[in-house]
Amino acid sequence: MVAAALTASACGSSSSDAPSAAATSSSAPPPIVEPTTPPGTSLTVGQRAVVNYSDGIDEGLLAITVTAIEQADQNDFRTAFGDKAQGLTPYCIRYTVENLTGTDFGTKVGPTLEALVGDGETTGTFITGDIPSCAPRLSPGDFDHPGARYENADLDATSPDDPVVAARYDGNDYDGNPLVWRMP
Repeated sequence: MVAAALTASACGSSSSDAPSAAATSSSAPPPIVEPTTPPGTSLTVGQRAVVNYSDGIDEGLLAITVTAIEQADQNDFRTAFGDKAQGLTPYCIRYTVENLTGTDFGTKVGPTLEALVGDGETTGTFITGDIPSCAPRLSPGDFDHPGARYENADLDATSPDDPVVAARYDGNDYDGNPLVWRMP
């Protein structure tokens, strides 16, 4: 964004009447708190990544920390998905999202993560829904200031003989070169 300052002067005023410093815009973006994590970075569960994030309307910096990659409740999964759950083991990716720049991302769908199996590929399972023990959520309404945080979760499933070993974020700048969190 480019800000321009215009100065009007009355007839007969001298140049010493002009402002001595350039005017600043009150809508200037806040300073970057941390550098972004480079695309393709490999992390361990518990490590924080800083990403440029856009929801298609607003842009800002978010920190994402994967806190757990764990098997989800099999009974909840069977109850929610019935016969479609047959032969699948559910996994829950838990993570914290922190607003670093204060962009108003309140009550929006935030970044999502996908499970990866041993060969580094996604599970190939398309899940539309959730279970009580692993339900994604919208960001809270007050997710609009630096330091605001919320916990989120994404559900995935795979065959029992191909367990989930990592999670990836491939949104925005990371499309084609994702961030990957591996279990220790």
